[in-house]
Amino acid sequence: MITQSSEQEFDLSFLEEIADGNKEFMIESIDMFLVQTPEIFNSMSNSISCGDWATTSALAHKVKSNLGFFGMQRIKDEMQEIEINAKAGGTDPMLAKKFESAKKSITKSIEQLYQVKKQMEAGV
Repeated sequence: MITQSSEQEFDLSFLEEIADGNKEFMIESIDMFLVQTPEIFNSMSNSISCGDWATTSALAHKVKSNLGFFGMQRIKDEMQEIEINAKAGGTDPMLAKKFESAKKSITKSIEQLYQVKKQMEAGV
């Protein structure tokens, strides 16, 4: 079982449950998240700055399942809001600020997940 910190915005309980003790599955899942999520957030940053609301909406929708898988409910909820607003044409003047807040949180979580992955690989 992975030790959770109160400073973490993720919860690996669901991942642990579906991994059913398979450490390699957990490491691979974390690794996939660490690769895909920054790419999605970078693409979203570009689409928001260009006012490409269809792409922004699609990317927000895509990343929500990844966030749910890792117990990042608050950030997932923010992506839901961004998705809905982007579908409506990006009318919320706070959309970019909401995204930057979520991006800051996800960056911190990614750093922490790298450490969790290292610990798992080391057998800690």
